[in-house]
This record gives sequence, C-alpha cells and structure tokens, in this order.
Amino acid sequence: MNFGYQDKKDSCQACGKSGNLRSCKTCTYSFHTECLLSPLKSSRLDNWMCPECVSPLNDIDKILDCEMRPTVAGESDAENLRSKQSLTKQYLVKWKGLSYMHCGWVPEEEFLKVFRINQHLKTKVNNFHRKMGPVRKPDEDFVAIRPEWTTVHRILSCRDHGAEKEYLVKWKELPYDECHWELESDISLFQAEIERFNIFRSRSRKISYCKQKGSVSDDAELIKQQKEFQQYEHSPEFLSGGTLHLYQLEGLNFLRFSWSKQTHVILADEMGLGKTIQSIAFLASLLQENASPHLVVAPLSTLRNWEREFERWAPQMNVVCYVCWNFPSS
Repeated sequence: MNFGYQDKKDSCQACGKSGNLRSCKTCTYSFHTECLLSPLKSSRLDNWMCPECVSPLNDIDKILDCEMRPTVAGESDAENLRSKQSLTKQYLVKWKGLSYMHCGWVPEEEFLKVFRINQHLKTKVNNFHRKMGPVRKPDEDFVAIRPEWTTVHRILSCRDHGAEKEYLVKWKELPYDECHWELESDISLFQAEIERFNIFRSRSRKISYCKQKGSVSDDAELIKQQKEFQQYEHSPEFLSGGTLHLYQLEGLNFLRFSWSKQTHVILADEMGLGKTIQSIAFLASLLQENASPHLVVAPLSTLRNWEREFERWAPQMNVVCYVCWNFPSS
C-alpha cells in the first residue's frame, strides 16, 4: 500500500524493499516510516516531504573542496579549546542560488547522517572524490574559489530589501547566468562599482526623460550631426586612459570623418599601434553626441582585452560583454 501520489517508486529509497510506503509530495521517492531518521507524525501524512527535499544539504549546488580542517571540542574555557583542537574531514560547498561569497565548510558527519536516505547527495560526493582524488591537508596549495569569483565586476540592477538595498551582481570571470542578488552590506568593499551603477542609472533616467520631452536628437537630427564633421586637434578630454599619440588621433579623425560620410572603412594599422584604443576613442566620441548603442564583434581570445581597454579609456561607457559558445544548428 502506498499513502502518497501515484507513479511513485515502489521501493523504499533507504532500504530498497517494498511494503507500506510513504511518498514524498514533491519528488518520486518513497520511504518506510521506520526507515526515517525521525518518526512520521500522523498530522503530516497529507503534506509530507522526504528528507532529501527538506534537508539543508539538498541546497548544495556543488562541492568545491575537501580537506582536514581544525575543529574544537565543546568546552568554553579558552585554554581547553586550544588543547582540544583536532582535525576532521570537511567539505567546502557552494549553495544553490547563492554566490561564491557565501560558500561554507560542512563536516563530513553531516553528510553521513543523510547518506542512507539521500542517494543523490551520496552520488554527488562520490563523483567529487572521483574527480578530485583523496582528501587534502590544510597546508596543501590549492585554490577552490578563485578571487575573481568573489570580486564585483559590475552591478546590473537594484531593489529594496527591507531597510537595506540589494544589488544584482555580475562577478569577474563568471558569465551572466551566474549573477546573484547581494545585500549592500555584503559588497560594501565595492563602493566604486555601486557608484558607477548609480551614475549609469542616473544617466539612463535622464536620457529617458529627455526623449519623452523630445529634447534628444531623433534619427534626422543624428544624420545632420553626422554631416557636421568635427575634427579633434588634441586628445579628447573624455578619454581617461591617457593621451592619444598623433597617429592614433589621426585614426580617430579618420573614423569620425568616414562616419560623417556614412562610409564603411577598415582601420589597417600595423599590429601593436593601438587599433583597439582608436576604436574605443571613436565609440566614446559618438557617445558624446548621443549616438548609441554600438556592437563590437571580436574574437573570443580578445574579449578580456577589449573590456580592460574600455574600463581604462572610457569608463563612462556601459560595456556589456556577451560570450556565445554555441549556436543552435537550426
């Protein structure tokens, strides 16, 4: 007899035997009541979730590391604590829905408690050891969490979270599908990125307001601006990365002149003369005239360099880097 939903497993997840089973309301697992670690109360029969679905360890996204770490015996005296220190096996885990800033160490004993009734977690641990090898010692050189993964690259959005603000964060060296919401207090070390986001948001709101009032150039006005070609005699002040060389300034004016004539061109300087910088200077000059957005298509191996140069020469530009690994065959 099965007390839960239909189409559930007909054997106990813990012992593998059939009989009087109780089915989880959220997954396909079934258990004998006597195989559960805690007694099943009759009041919970109609709304029961199995240990795998309610266990905090079920929220583990991935296991990053395993090592022998110091733990302390449960005594309050400081001298006793130092003398009782010992090493136990612990796992460094990343939690679902949380960034690498919130990873934590979980003692092996917590895993062992639920292995019998949580085969999925047991498989995850076994796969980790199969991939990583034996447990490490604390003094072994290994970086499970790269510093870039806990460094704010840019902030994408903001919302209120009670009395505190919460920011949607993109992390360095991680793709956009690994962005997370973080409390302002958790990223307080990255005030520069918060201020940069506020500047972008303020500018965006201003442009949106001006468009509603009709004070921003429309397409016809932009075409008129193109015809009124402005040549730079000196390195523009809106470039913060340094001063353009004369040949780079010539390249900038060449691109701007070609744009004013709506002519497609190729910037064909020799390698190492700063074509990337000239291109960024050109795009930054167009931004000064409210001509945006722009799309830069570049080889994968050069994307990081493009990002760095934009941050150096034109930090006022809102640069979003997208990486496409595969296109659908259709």
